[in-house]
Amino acid sequence: MIYLLSLLPIILLVVVSLTKGVKPAVMVSWAVTSVLFFFWGADIGHYLGAMGVALLTTVNILLIVLGAVFLYSIMSHMGMVEQITDSLNKLHPSKEIRFFVLALGLTAFFEGVAGFGTPGAIVPLLLIALGFDAVLSVSVVLLFDGLFALFGAVGTPILIGLQLPLNLSAAEVQAIGIIAALMISITGLLVLWLVFRMVNRQHAPMVYKRQVAVLYTFIILPFCAMAWFAPELATVFSALAMLGLSVLYLRQKGSAAINLWPWLPYAVLALLLLLPKLFWPLKQWIAWELRFENMFDSGIGGGIKPLQSPFIPFVVVGVGVAYFKKAGSLYLSEPLSKMVNVFIVLFPSVVIAQLMIFSGVEQPSMVRYIAEMLGSLGQAYPLFAPFIGVTGTFITGSTTISNLVFGATQQEAALSLNLNSNTILALQLAGASLGNAVCLFNIIAAGSVANVKNYKAILSNNLLPTLAAALIIGIAGTLLLLASK
Repeated sequence: MIYLLSLLPIILLVVVSLTKGVKPAVMVSWAVTSVLFFFWGADIGHYLGAMGVALLTTVNILLIVLGAVFLYSIMSHMGMVEQITDSLNKLHPSKEIRFFVLALGLTAFFEGVAGFGTPGAIVPLLLIALGFDAVLSVSVVLLFDGLFALFGAVGTPILIGLQLPLNLSAAEVQAIGIIAALMISITGLLVLWLVFRMVNRQHAPMVYKRQVAVLYTFIILPFCAMAWFAPELATVFSALAMLGLSVLYLRQKGSAAINLWPWLPYAVLALLLLLPKLFWPLKQWIAWELRFENMFDSGIGGGIKPLQSPFIPFVVVGVGVAYFKKAGSLYLSEPLSKMVNVFIVLFPSVVIAQLMIFSGVEQPSMVRYIAEMLGSLGQAYPLFAPFIGVTGTFITGSTTISNLVFGATQQEAALSLNLNSNTILALQLAGASLGNAVCLFNIIAAGSVANVKNYKAILSNNLLPTLAAALIIGIAGTLLLLASK
């Protein structure tokens, strides 16, 4: 019974979201999780401490939403978004091709340089400007982000999420990275096919499937190659390789040169996001954290690193665009009103996650019980290992945090079942990456930036592809383990 109760908040989130909508789901699940939190033996101090951590997490996400909408709003009012879409017309006459160039290339690029849900805050807006539906645009970007969040921002999920807490060697990290990358690449073909079906159903029949498949190979081959040599650079390098090769592959003979000037703000944004990763002193300086220890005498601490947030680069670039374009206003009303609307739905969903994580006061936490339940599956465990990663990201909103929460449990299960721990951790990593497509934090943040009110539609689009992809990875992992015996 205790295992079923630990799953109840997740079951309610999914079922009520799909039947009634995300807003009723987070409210119902918040109430139920609060009752369970006290049933688990925690007191009011721990509850308030978890709420404090949830508030800090929510503020961090809201800053990204605010910054992204601020920059886009200024660029839109200055006519630069229209200029960007016009520049893409010279790349290829098909909107379909341009859609996939941006959805694949820019999603991977901004995931690789920033993480923090940044792709969902930027790329859907450009796809919408091409004339695509907002729900479809957000759904596709989050599905592709579920592939390329594998190494996140400069390898954070594998280096910080697995290597440091589990004290893994460089050889183990290398093995985990390449196994996970190969599995993601294989399952990416399924995701791509399901995206084709989604575009057929929600936009127009696909005409250029073969060319889009070629674009996928442009990004996935260097992704796998770099996963072996330098996973922290795999996502950025593969995105740049794909964008460069796409221009060479798609350019029509005799076509005019592509106007890159309207892209300059995004290029500057990418540079600002990448600088801390390249210069160690800057990385240390912006690592300053506003920290709150032992909140409400609960022993729970939390913090926020405002200088590390993409919010500041967004604002710097936005103000720069307004200055050089001589804008008469900063157009703040839209981003501020949107931030308030997002908070109403986002905060309860983050609270649910923190209550589940911090419920372990007198007994193991809810998330620990979930891991233990799946760990009791015996030799069938590898089939379900990716789903633990997906669950971790669904709960926490982060590939890295999913690895931190469940990585040790996955390693312990592998050792107790006499399974190769590198393979099991690769399944955890791949599943955690896929979870970004269905994580409510990402859906709410990206959907709000794109003016989507129906978050339920995004979850409905992405749930089946994510679960199917996790199953494929589980099967591949099981076969790999059997073959290695």
